[in-house]
Amino acid sequence: MKKLICLILSSFFSVNAIANVQMPTDDNAEAIIHKAWQLYRQHGETEVEQVDLKVIREGETPRHKTLSRWTRYEATGEQVVVKFNSPSIDKGLGLFISRHSGQQQMWLKMPSWSKARRINGNRWRQYFAGTDLTFEDNAELSGEDIANYTYSMQAADKQGWQITAQPLAGSHSAYSRRDIWVDSRYAISRIDYYNRTGLLIKTLRNLELKMFPDGAWRPGRIEVNNVKKKRTTIFEISSRQFGQALNARTFSEDFLRE
Repeated sequence: MKKLICLILSSFFSVNAIANVQMPTDDNAEAIIHKAWQLYRQHGETEVEQVDLKVIREGETPRHKTLSRWTRYEATGEQVVVKFNSPSIDKGLGLFISRHSGQQQMWLKMPSWSKARRINGNRWRQYFAGTDLTFEDNAELSGEDIANYTYSMQAADKQGWQITAQPLAGSHSAYSRRDIWVDSRYAISRIDYYNRTGLLIKTLRNLELKMFPDGAWRPGRIEVNNVKKKRTTIFEISSRQFGQALNARTFSEDFLRE
């Protein structure tokens, strides 16, 4: 009997150790979003991805691109570098995102520029590299600063939660709100984006979700359907590696020139 009790207690504490946070209640929308991104970020200190990208627009030939993405997770935020490898017209196009303690900065490198240039918050609303992700969206692929939003619960059941995120006044966000679907494993499966007048712009879906033993989650495929532009961008993760030792120079605007 004592052995059985020990096994039950051990299992209980192991499950809670996975999240490393108190289990959120069903009506605590902010805590659910926080846990989803905490689980996402905890799998490794670094991440390197190779991505095949396709932009599809009705009546046009699909455009194919490839890019590399480096991410370093830290206690106070993360740093992300994106560099396009093909086609040749996009080679040399890059983006460096640095976010720490609620402070976010971005540097853009165009193929024709000799060096990267810092971009201000007003430009974060613009689409990046002919895709359906803005600069703002790219910064939130690996997490969001919950201090910049208010969260409210829209629906909850055994499958998960539907939560609305609204930016605080004075935000540079292009959106009046985002509706976020979080499944019962705390993986974000879908986000609907609404413009400043409340109209649906686009829907992002995280597909082929992989769950790791420590509770972390990753999509193998991301689809963004832009209903306003009648365009779809598909991101296929061709490879993903965690825990690589990366040179500190990787996470700098200078690296975008190399």
